[in-house]
Amino acid sequence: MIVTIAREFGAGGLSVGERLAEAIGAQLLDERTIIDDLARRSGFSAEFLRSIDERPPSVASTFMQDLARATALVQAMDWRSTEQTVLDEIRDLVLERASSGHVVVIGHGGPKLLAGRVPRHEIFSILLHARREWRIEQVMRRFGIGYPEAAERVRKTDELRKRYLQHFFNADLYDARAYELVIDTERIGIPAAQRMTVDAVRSILDARAAPSS
Repeated sequence: MIVTIAREFGAGGLSVGERLAEAIGAQLLDERTIIDDLARRSGFSAEFLRSIDERPPSVASTFMQDLARATALVQAMDWRSTEQTVLDEIRDLVLERASSGHVVVIGHGGPKLLAGRVPRHEIFSILLHARREWRIEQVMRRFGIGYPEAAERVRKTDELRKRYLQHFFNADLYDARAYELVIDTERIGIPAAQRMTVDAVRSILDARAAPSS
């Protein structure tokens, strides 16, 4: 099974993902793991990959793609933006890891990333969200920074992730129909969110493993 976790910044995506991966014996593909792996296989530096990870293409990159299409250059060359190339590499990485066992993927488009490549019933999708002020407090504690910097990180990261989903997948982060489980991590707390995700995924895996009557 492939479990995808979409999240607002500061809503506990990594904490929930780590606990779930440990509980079901899955490989965890978080931002750090994905970037380190892509740096080894793609030739891009880890610093560069971090600078474009889960971000829509730059204005210059989009302009060059439009120009290539308008002048028919796209017929003579593979004119993908660097961001699209990286996205394709991430998809290949997820599929490669999933071929050998369960995988938990944090971010990068969730189920939309794998649409058309993996049957929908093989994917379990989760969205973690929380009130903005609560998430700012989490970011302040996690990174040891003050309120203004934490607030700006939350604002900027949320905006970039929403634009990333819209650009590459024409998707809305908050469309509940895209997920099997939506959790407000402020209301129920991170430990409860961890238990809920583990219980939900285990119930599906147990049902699959049970002999049919």
